Amino acid sequence: MLLPVWLALGVSAALVVASLVFAAVRGLAAWRTFRRFRRRVVDGLAEVTRRIAQVETRAATGAESAARLRRAQAELRDSLATARLLSAAFAEVRATVSRFTGIVPSK
Repeated sequence: MLLPVWLALGVSAALVVASLVFAAVRGLAAWRTFRRFRRRVVDGLAEVTRRIAQVETRAATGAESAARLRRAQAELRDSLATARLLSAAFAEVRATVSRFTGIVPSK
């Protein structure tokens, strides 16, 4: 009569040990998966941070280029205004010279 009790107790103990081993294996697998996931997330964030820094650098360079372009456009407008003024002055001098040369007889 004692044998079935010991047999049931042995089977129960074996099932408890098997359940603990199963839970430990699953827990270890979950921990490894979590560590792998965390590593990938951290690496991904580092990559995103690096790319954001590159974009910020390019944006700053673009802003500097835009400022240089605006300065160059202003200089070009000044140069064009000076060229128009010189062209008008030259045309006025030519007109004056051609009036005087038109009066003077040529040989």
